[in-house]
Amino acid sequence: MPHKLLIRLVDAEYAITRLTIGSVIPEWLPGPGFWTVSSSREEMTLVCRAARVPASVQSSLGWRCLRIEQHFSFSVPGVLSSVLRPLSAAGVGVFANSTFSTDYVFVAGSDLDKAVSALKEHGHEITT
Repeated sequence: MPHKLLIRLVDAEYAITRLTIGSVIPEWLPGPGFWTVSSSREEMTLVCRAARVPASVQSSLGWRCLRIEQHFSFSVPGVLSSVLRPLSAAGVGVFANSTFSTDYVFVAGSDLDKAVSALKEHGHEITT
């Protein structure tokens, strides 16, 4: 795994929302930018741009998205870990999501400067 990753700061605020199991995927969810749905025994979680989420939906707002720009085979170990370790060491909490091609790490907007500094100190390049 390369030591240095190219990580893009997505220019949008994101929300992490919670719906009850069995909910229909809401019409406001799909749209520009990253969005995802995950479901477990306990809940359905949606992640999307905060501007799309109605005020009546249980949400955690103010998240910023860091996208790993490179694409790695599933057999390459440590890609996500190389981002999460420096963030953890800096005291930055995260919400991570993966797609087939790459990983997305969400940090609270209030921790964004600390997160970017920690990632740069670890050798990663941050772009907007």
